[in-house]
Amino acid sequence: MSLLSPSVRIALTPSRVAVVNGRSYREAVVAAPGWAAALEALAALLAGAGVKGRASVTLSQHFAPAYLLAPPPVLLKPAEQAAWVRDTLVRQYGEASRDWRLAWQPAPPDKPVLATSLAADALAGLEALARTASLRLARVQPWLVPACNRLRPGRVPAWFVLAEPGRLTLAHMQRGALTHLRSTRMQGDAGTALADLLAREALLAGETAPAPVWIESVLPGVDWKGALPGRMVQGLAAGRDLLEPMLKP
Repeated sequence: MSLLSPSVRIALTPSRVAVVNGRSYREAVVAAPGWAAALEALAALLAGAGVKGRASVTLSQHFAPAYLLAPPPVLLKPAEQAAWVRDTLVRQYGEASRDWRLAWQPAPPDKPVLATSLAADALAGLEALARTASLRLARVQPWLVPACNRLRPGRVPAWFVLAEPGRLTLAHMQRGALTHLRSTRMQGDAGTALADLLAREALLAGETAPAPVWIESVLPGVDWKGALPGRMVQGLAAGRDLLEPMLKP
């Protein structure tokens, strides 16, 4: 691990927050769904943790949604791509998206571009909390980004799932690149919801044979393999601590 790697790792979801510092793991329930209550729960955790230094923050897809944008029509320089990403999201989501804080991953020509957003006031609140807690934010990212970076399916097509309370995010990967992305609210049994979502998205993606499914989950006790008969399921399921999968370095 690099000496510059963040020493503190934080996970934020609408229902739970967690802080890891070395071998110390602290987790708390959020009093009410939403960003403000999540920050309040995090502030309480940090107040009793005695942590300081650089921090990496991983955000629920509820808070930091991701978008898979169709490839730009021409090869763009970094500054041009920044403007193109913002203009594309404005066309899709309206003028309110101009105030979002955006990030994106460079993609080869003719490949979709993965972009993420966070409301400017939400980021400002997180930065203010970090300063109060004597932390420096080294990285703020949606869960999808580090999870995809950990996944190495090779050239074989594969589906990748993030499962959290109230939301499923489903991505299709081919030759190491994202080709399809869907994030949706979820009610009821998570296994059934994933089976239904995967059946629909597989048709839209033109799947000809059942591809393997990789799962990262913060939902306890879900029988993912039983929910997806006929597919190879790599269940990277909930760890000993509920938000542990979001906090992997």
